[in-house]
Amino acid sequence: MHSPPRACAPVDVIAARSRERAIYAALFLAALVPRALYLLRARPAVENYQWALAGSLLTDGSLSVDGMKTTAYEPLYPLFLAGARLLAGDHFTLVRVIQCGLGALGAVLLYRLTTALSGRSRAGVIAALLYAAYPLLIRYAVDLSDTTLTAVLLVGFAGALVTAGTARRSAGAGAWLGFVLLTRTMALPLVPLGAAIQWRTRGGRAAAAFTATSLLVVAPYFVRNHRLNGAPLPTRSGLNLFISNCDHTAFVLPDHGPDILEDYAASLLDRDGAVTGPASPARERAEDRAYTRLALAHMAADPLGTLAQKLRNIWYFFSPTLTPSSDPTAGPSFHLDAQARFTIENSRPRPILDRLAYTASYVPVVVLALLGVWIRRRDLRGAAILGSVLATFTVVHAVYFPTTRYRAPVEFVLLVYAAVALDHRLPGMQPQR
Repeated sequence: MHSPPRACAPVDVIAARSRERAIYAALFLAALVPRALYLLRARPAVENYQWALAGSLLTDGSLSVDGMKTTAYEPLYPLFLAGARLLAGDHFTLVRVIQCGLGALGAVLLYRLTTALSGRSRAGVIAALLYAAYPLLIRYAVDLSDTTLTAVLLVGFAGALVTAGTARRSAGAGAWLGFVLLTRTMALPLVPLGAAIQWRTRGGRAAAAFTATSLLVVAPYFVRNHRLNGAPLPTRSGLNLFISNCDHTAFVLPDHGPDILEDYAASLLDRDGAVTGPASPARERAEDRAYTRLALAHMAADPLGTLAQKLRNIWYFFSPTLTPSSDPTAGPSFHLDAQARFTIENSRPRPILDRLAYTASYVPVVVLALLGVWIRRRDLRGAAILGSVLATFTVVHAVYFPTTRYRAPVEFVLLVYAAVALDHRLPGMQPQR
C-alpha cells in the first residue's frame, strides 16, 4: 500500500519562517535595550549642523544653512532627522530613541549577512549579539551624527550584494549603496568595486543593474548640486583635505581631530583674499577649490612626509586607543601666534570609562576577527565586498580624518569574522545551511 503524499511541507516552511521572525525580533530587542539604557546616562544632545539642516528641510524643504542653500553636506541623515522630528517633535530624547531603533535594525541585518556568508545561523546570531553589545556602536547610536545610519546602510548593502543571485537582486543591492552615498559620498569607490564583484560572480547584466541603480538613487542629489554651483559632489572635501594635510596636522593628531583647524584654515583664505563675495553655493565651490589647491601644494612640497603621515593615519584609524585621545565635547580650540607657535585650549582627556570600554572590547574583537579570516581564508573571494568596504574607508580616512568615529560604520566587518571564529571554537555543531 502506497503512503499518501506528504502534506506537511508547507507547514514546515511556515514554521521555519515563524522561527526566523522570532529570531529577528529577539535580536532587535537585544540591540535596542543596551542602546536605550545608554541613552539614560549619555550627555544631553545639543543642536549641531545636522539638526539645523533637518530644521531647514522642515521649514522650507531645502538643505540650507542660515537661510542659504548649501552643497556641502549629504541629505539623507538630515532627512532622517527631519522625519524623526515629525514623529517626535523637537525633543532630542525622543529623536535619539528613534535613532536607537534604527541602530538596532543593524543587528538583524548583520545576522542575515553573517548567516549568508558562513552558511551557519549560529554564526549569524553571534555576530548580531556582538553588534548588540559593542560599546563603540552603542555610543554612536545616541549621537546626532550620521554614524549609525551609515553603519546600518552598509550592513544592508553588503548583505544584499552577497545574496544577489539575480539581476533584480543586484539592482536592490545598488539601491542600498545609493542610500549609503546619500549619507557619505566618500563611499563612491564602492560603485566600481561592487560592479567588478558582480561582473566576476554573476555576469555583466547583474553588474550593469547594480551600477545603474546605485547611480540612479544618488543622481537627483548630484543634479541638484550641479544646478546650484556646477559641482555634483559635496563642496566640503577641499576643507577636509586641507585640515588633514597642512603644516599643523601632524602636531594635532592623534590627541585632537583635525577639525579644530577649521578656523585656522578660514583665516588663511581671508588673509590671501583668494575667495570673496557673499555666502552662496558659488562661494562654497570657490572655497572648496582653494582649499584643495592649498592641500595639494602642501602634499607635493613634502611627499615623504605626506606618505609618513598617511601611514600613521592608518594606525590611528585602527588604533586600540580612541582617536582623538582628548574629549571633543570639551570644545578644544587651536590658536596660532605671530611667531607661528600654537596652543590648544580647553583640552582634557576622554573619560576613563570610555577609554577602557573601547579598548577592552575592540582588542578581543580584532584578535578574533583575524582568526576568523584565517578560518575562512579559502572563501575570501566570496566575501570580497567586506574587504572592499574596509579598504575604501581605510584609504579615504588615511587621506582625510583617521578618527575612531569614522571607523565605526565598518566595524561590522570585524564582527562578522569574530563571530566566525567564536562559532568555530564554541562546542556544538549544526548542519551547514
